Amino acid sequence: MATAAAAAGAARARRQIIAYFHATHAIGAEDAVAYQPQRFVEQRVFDRMLRSGVVRQAGEGRYWLDLDALRAEEERRRRIMVPVLIAVSVAMAVILVLFYR
Repeated sequence: MATAAAAAGAARARRQIIAYFHATHAIGAEDAVAYQPQRFVEQRVFDRMLRSGVVRQAGEGRYWLDLDALRAEEERRRRIMVPVLIAVSVAMAVILVLFYR
């Protein structure tokens, strides 16, 4: 249960970080803005986004959102999740059929 809560917190932090950069129109190096994560989970997610290239540093404490890298990462996640969801759905269907009376 704690793992699900942590994943939900990380997903929320990711959405908030992306929303911040969209709201400030920081989508290019020339539009970079200052950003300081407010919570520990935001800091972890932000660091992960920096390492993956979704958020890029333009100078000391100034960052911007790389939309191409964001789209590529979302597509990569989607390519991983779709087969997993299909497998889980098939497994659930098999279990339901086996235990149907």
